Amino acid sequence: MKKITVLTCLLGLAATSAVVAQEKSDNGINPLSLRPVHESNVMYKLTLWRRLDLNEKANQPLFANGAEITKHLIDGVKAGVLEPYDNDSVSTKITLEEFTRRLTKKFEGGGLSKEEIEAGFGTEGAASEDDGWGGGGAATETTSQNSGTKPTTAAADAEGYELFAKDLYIIEIKEDWIFDKQRSRQYFDIQSVTIKIPSELSSDGLEKELASFKYKELESYFRLNPNCIWYNSANTAQHKNLADAFELRLFNGRIIKKSNPGNKYLDQIFKTPKEGLQKSQQLEYELLEWENNLWEF
Repeated sequence: MKKITVLTCLLGLAATSAVVAQEKSDNGINPLSLRPVHESNVMYKLTLWRRLDLNEKANQPLFANGAEITKHLIDGVKAGVLEPYDNDSVSTKITLEEFTRRLTKKFEGGGLSKEEIEAGFGTEGAASEDDGWGGGGAATETTSQNSGTKPTTAAADAEGYELFAKDLYIIEIKEDWIFDKQRSRQYFDIQSVTIKIPSELSSDGLEKELASFKYKELESYFRLNPNCIWYNSANTAQHKNLADAFELRLFNGRIIKKSNPGNKYLDQIFKTPKEGLQKSQQLEYELLEWENNLWEF
């Protein structure tokens, strides 16, 4: 009986030592935080997921023509400067080959093959169409130059074509809402940014993740790249760096999920998208009111 008791105590001490060692390894600091708050100073925390539609007017400065945030992220991966991850947990990296595969939109059956396109099939009929002004289709040669159309030339490989940055208009932000009791204020601590492939561009009609990025790495990337701008249409002499834009919260992102045991989105919890939207707005107000009422007597 005594031997069992001693063995149990030893196992307990070993487990305690392991826990202590684990706690000391990160020193109470979140490695994904740009400006970390020590866990002993965190009085209250929620993890929030926000969805940004870059076609919305409030988000268009992040999506200026030729300076899209998605373009900068894709270019960073191709240049080997940014590390892409499988999802917003940013624990599993993906290779450049996998990233390119996800970025490629495959041709669907029934279309022309690469050899047929290179031979010029599919262009003669368009050239003979009436342009509506009593003339032939002289302007049809520049079809692939129009915005929003996909290239139908040898530039597209046999399997498909690479999506344009303008096609990727959805990003998700994962962030911690933290109240720091030492400074008596709240922080929005962005953890990761994820590019989404819209459902209309997916082969199975489902929205998918292209890649996720650690925001801490993105912030450094934005700072070092003067072309990463938040476009200021009101004063073009005062464009802002994307890092400053995120710091100043110059975007509109609807809350689509908050930390919960089932890891469910608000739409799943409240059954309908309409009710999910209402709860999202209500949650925004509650977080705002929580800090305002904290120090009332």
